[in-house]
Amino acid sequence: MPCLVYLDPTSCHRSFSLSDRGVVTLGRRPEADVCLPWDVGISRLHAELIHRAGEWLIADDGLSQNGTLVNGLPVQGRRRLRDGDLITVGQTSLTFCDPDADSGDGVDVTMSLPEMSPSWTYSEQQQQILRELCAPLCADGEGVQPAHDADIADALALDERIVSAELDAVARSFGYAELTADERRLRTALTALRSGLVDNSD
Repeated sequence: MPCLVYLDPTSCHRSFSLSDRGVVTLGRRPEADVCLPWDVGISRLHAELIHRAGEWLIADDGLSQNGTLVNGLPVQGRRRLRDGDLITVGQTSLTFCDPDADSGDGVDVTMSLPEMSPSWTYSEQQQQILRELCAPLCADGEGVQPAHDADIADALALDERIVSAELDAVARSFGYAELTADERRLRTALTALRSGLVDNSD
């Protein structure tokens, strides 16, 4: 069944089932379906999860003061959720789990709290490419773009076509195959950092 998984302030795992609901509210108010009163960065009514045509969407239509992130990217209006997506509200992260959903191409990365380690296995070459992809983000923060394929190829002495193919394979494993090239590249880099595939302290 679709659910949200998160940690409470005592580091206990919590799971909220979405199976029989059309709209689920997130916020600090006691009336919110998913009440997160310990996080002052969360608005009283912060965001909504909406079930439409068999898909779950997250909506933050100006409800929150600090915004909502999915896999590190701000939600503007509504965004479709996929199994393993990491939702961040305030300082709290929730994982959207829908293991029975059709993930399309590739295999979605599965995140586990609190370590957020991916269960998918990546080759040493893929990990090297991901480190180079994320290098600009680690150096200058998340306001810059990941490295280009040509720069990665030069740094690792690889053919640029190999770099592109490996990054496409990783993006498919994260469930990002349907995104535009620029968004796919950014989300792949951010997910690699947040999942621990790339250590930003390196």
